[in-house]
Amino acid sequence: MFRTTILPVIATLGLVGQIGLASAQTLPPDIEKSKVVRIAIEAAYPPLEMRNTAGELEGFDIDLSRAMGKVLGVTIEHQDGAFEQMTPSLQSGRVNVIMSGFYDTPKRRAIFDFIDYLKAGAQFYSLADNKEVTKLEDLCGKTVSSVRGTSYPDVIKAFSEKTCVGKEPITVILDTNLGQQITNLKTGRAVAGVQGLEAVPTIVQTEPGTFMILGEPISTALMGMAFNKDAESVVLREAFAAALRKVIADGTYDELIKKWKLDISTYKDVTINAGPQP
Repeated sequence: MFRTTILPVIATLGLVGQIGLASAQTLPPDIEKSKVVRIAIEAAYPPLEMRNTAGELEGFDIDLSRAMGKVLGVTIEHQDGAFEQMTPSLQSGRVNVIMSGFYDTPKRRAIFDFIDYLKAGAQFYSLADNKEVTKLEDLCGKTVSSVRGTSYPDVIKAFSEKTCVGKEPITVILDTNLGQQITNLKTGRAVAGVQGLEAVPTIVQTEPGTFMILGEPISTALMGMAFNKDAESVVLREAFAAALRKVIADGTYDELIKKWKLDISTYKDVTINAGPQP
């Protein structure tokens, strides 16, 4: 079980330097013994993680994490739960990694370290036949939906303060997941929703003619795999970074990007803690 004590940033950076590339695929003792890595997901965020008609997990994150697990010689165990429960699950050691539409933000880096692997950002979408909103400025004074536990409410607030000068601000309601958000759009409780630019195209394609993308993305971000900051977690993070570089080098990453239609989100730099403020 990983310790949840957060080490000072300086100590963590020093340890990273000592690990070095030569030992990048060394695993923490408990994982070396069990050969299992537990990853927190919320299987309601297509095309990253979802369940098919047979109830099986699928998506870009599912495939990518399993490919990295194969490189490391470990079994990936996905633990499906609510988005807002992922942070306490990682902090408590119930899981080893978060990999589920989780943005690398300065605020989150106070708690976790990140491996960045996709470009991301906040994107509005609405019902295709909604005449109330045809451009982003039309959202001023309206109610929009965001998902609880994400960075989107802060992004929407910043967008509203910038866009709605002299007008009523945007009101945000917090939904539990994508399904609830879609219900609120269809019932008129919200005129628009916000999801990641990596997810909105899939939402629109899933129900042709029902939804439309509204304007350009309102923020820029990087998707990250999140790890605790204790010494053992840093070892695991470096192992995952090495595995990600391997699946990028052998073409697996590109194959999965193509499979899940995520070309706009491609990010091969494998940076650590480099996500901007969305």
